[in-house]
Amino acid sequence: MSNELELFHWWFHDDITGQRRRTLYAMDRKTAIELYGNVQPDQPTRVVRTVYQLGEAPHAQMPPQLQVVEVGNLPDTAPRH
Repeated sequence: MSNELELFHWWFHDDITGQRRRTLYAMDRKTAIELYGNVQPDQPTRVVRTVYQLGEAPHAQMPPQLQVVEVGNLPDTAPRH
């Protein structure tokens, strides 16, 4: 079952400087609250990602440079001496 993950950069109050600052990284609301307390999303930085469970992502959506390799049929890339 896939889930959508909504990410933002967040505005927070820096107790040390007394100023309003923005997080360096985009994160979900739960993580931002845990790290910074009272936060407000920076709306223009909103990104929505689809997160799949292991083995669930449809192969048609994989980037074209990636190949689907069945376990047990891995290519032999070890150097030979």
